[in-house]
Order: sequence, then C-alpha cells, then structure tokens
Amino acid sequence: MRNPSDGPEEAVPAQGFSVRDYARTAVGSHRSTMDFSVFADTPLKPETLRALRYAIAMESGTMGHLRNVLVTATHKDARVTAFLGTWAFEKFWISDALQQVLDAHGPVDLPVPRKRNVLVRFANEVRDRVRPIAGSIRANRVGEDMIAVHMAEGTIDEWLTQAALKRIAELDGSPALSAIIDTLVDVKARQLTFFEAQARDRLSASGTARTVVQGQLRQAVWPIGAGAEAASETAFFFTYLFADDRAAVAAIDAKISTLPGQEGLSLISRAVSAHRGSRA
Repeated sequence: MRNPSDGPEEAVPAQGFSVRDYARTAVGSHRSTMDFSVFADTPLKPETLRALRYAIAMESGTMGHLRNVLVTATHKDARVTAFLGTWAFEKFWISDALQQVLDAHGPVDLPVPRKRNVLVRFANEVRDRVRPIAGSIRANRVGEDMIAVHMAEGTIDEWLTQAALKRIAELDGSPALSAIIDTLVDVKARQLTFFEAQARDRLSASGTARTVVQGQLRQAVWPIGAGAEAASETAFFFTYLFADDRAAVAAIDAKISTLPGQEGLSLISRAVSAHRGSRA
C-alpha cells in the first residue's frame, strides 16, 4: 500500500488503453475473411501494385524497427513492450493480406528497384550494423524521454501509412481493394490509439521530452523503414500518392502540430518536396 507521504501517484501514459485486452483480441490472419480471387478477373492498376509493394515492405519491416527500439529505455516499460509485441504480430498479418492482393495477380511486371552502387551498398551495410549500437548509446543518454520519441514516431507513421493506404484505394477505384483497405485501416486505428495517447501524455508531462522529440523527428526518415528501401521506391510512394494531394499532406502535418511541442514541423510536406524532383 502506498504511503500518502510518497506524494501523488505518477500518471500512467495512455492509462485508458488496456494492453491486456489489446493482446487478447489481436487481429491475426485475414486470409479467411477476405476475397482475393476477384483480382484475377479485375486486376488493379500497375501503379497500385507498385504502391502496395512498398506498403508491404513498410508493414513487414517491423522487426528491424523493434530491434532499434528495444535496445533503448523503451524496453524497460512493460506496457509499451507488451503492446509492441502485439503490434508486430498485427502488422505481420496486415502485410500478409496486402501480399495476397499482389499474389492474386500472378507474375506482374513492376519496375525493379534501382540498386545503389557497390560503395553505397557497403556503406549502408556498415551503417545498418553500427546504427543499433550507436543509437543505443545515444538513446540511453536520453533515458526515459526516448520512449516519447518512439511513441511520437509511431503516431506519425500511423497517420502517414493510414493516409497512404486510403489514397492507394482512392486512386485505383477498385471496390474490392477499398473493402480490404478499410478493414486493415480499422486494425491500424487501434494501434494508433495507443501510440497517440502515449505520445500526448509523455510530451505533455515533460519539457525535456518535447525538446528531444522535436530534434529526433526533424532527423527521422519517413515512413519508418524507408531507409532500408530503394530511394526510387520511396520517391514513387510520395510522388504518386501525395504530390497531387496537398490537402492530405496538410492534414497530416496539422495533426503533427497538435502534439505538444511539435508545432510547425511540416515533416510530411518536406518529405514530399524532397522526393518531388526524384526520378521514380
């Protein structure tokens, strides 16, 4: 029992979200509830398939991200760690559902992601091996405020990837694809609930966290996992989906500005602008 002299109890971030219920009701395979055969007779546009291929890479790249996250102070928070395990499980099956859409088309002629030259590939391999170590050292200097960074990144990534999936369906116009995307976005919406509540609570509670998070967000690559993909595919992702949809980009940036201490960062509009001149 707590002693009243201990002072007020420390607020629990995202206290209204039951991680136990989330784990108990996690959404797994979608194969038995979705009809992918329709795409054999009514195939999607080539641009849609290319965008879906990129979305699959983003949803299935969870383990690499978790590796970097769980070597920081974030792993000490039992609720966050438990959430992330279930989140990774759901994301695997989201990527699997999108892969079924692709597979239903049989062999497809999509642009081959351009490989970087040998020196760049070597540098990237060294970076990928060193980054978790260097990142862990930096993150452990920051301490518990690093959890706020990861929760804010997760929030923004969900805003971006949900908007991207909806935009893919909108640009194609396939009712079958729209139904699948709607179901997957519903799964992702519950993930966002935790990320956003955690981010807002942690940012509201700490001025240091607000400063640290802003610095990290300015340096982040969007969407999470894009650094592992060919630059040509990330350029296609942003130009095809968002270059002509300024309203969607502005809406995401407006949401980011509502996070305490993160006003006016314009992260997504900057990402779109950075890729607009790239050859996809």
